[in-house]
Amino acid sequence: MANVIKLKYGSGVPGAGQLETGEVGLDLFNKVIYTADALGNIIEMGRNMGEGGTIGWDQIDPDTIPPQLEIIINGNIPEYGSLDTLAAQVKANAEDIAALKAWETVAKGEISKLQSDVAANAGDIAQNAADIGKLNTSQGAQDILISANSDAIEALDGRVTTNEGEIVDLWAALDKDLTGLILAGTYSAASNQITSVKADAAPAGFQENQPLNSYLGNDYAGYYFIVDEAGKLANTGSPARADGDDAFVGDWLVSDGPHWLHFNFSQESTVWGTIGGDITAQTDLQDQFATKVGVNDTIDGGTYTV
Repeated sequence: MANVIKLKYGSGVPGAGQLETGEVGLDLFNKVIYTADALGNIIEMGRNMGEGGTIGWDQIDPDTIPPQLEIIINGNIPEYGSLDTLAAQVKANAEDIAALKAWETVAKGEISKLQSDVAANAGDIAQNAADIGKLNTSQGAQDILISANSDAIEALDGRVTTNEGEIVDLWAALDKDLTGLILAGTYSAASNQITSVKADAAPAGFQENQPLNSYLGNDYAGYYFIVDEAGKLANTGSPARADGDDAFVGDWLVSDGPHWLHFNFSQESTVWGTIGGDITAQTDLQDQFATKVGVNDTIDGGTYTV
């Protein structure tokens, strides 16, 4: 059910002070609408002219009469044409109908031709069936090749076993980090300062309380810092690649040599889908909902007395 808005109502003329300026009061007994002017005087706005009311032609503005009624009231309007015009149109339509019948004859000829083409296609389909039989024979030859490939796969399995040792050596070279990157420490984007340095990064010359742009060059490629304080990035390389980015806690700053590249791993905003719990248990939110007008609520303006 939609919202219900009730206006002030009563019986008889409202007394002084019972209606505010512009407020509407309904006299339900006498079917009269009232309001008050700026001085508080009661003004009659409209009155029902009997049960259901009556409207005379003298009350209707001639300029507002729809054309559909005007042609009934005034039968001499030239733009509505004449019966002769209608008869001419009917004759034109008869000619169009004759043309459609002629087109039907042509269409029947086209349909007959299509039927002949379908019969020809049936012959082509039979030929395709014969070709499929030949392909089945070819498939037998392919099966032989597949068997030969299986033997080759077994030989490759032996090579894979040999490569396993080389893979272990490569893993050790990457220090068990498949990215090939080396964690250098933590970094504050708010102050553009290194806040901590890992032991593995110390030989590269990184120091705490130093800006990242002090370490630009190929010697630092492959090192990365994790952001521990959010802020806006600046002086990230020449030319700069990430200046102006908003870096959040958990993001990475990775060196490719001449630049520090920004990798965003944080969740910058929260959506309803990531919030758990029962919304009905959020009492402060439910209190706010209680102050709003509901879809099915009734807005009652009260009554006035005489």
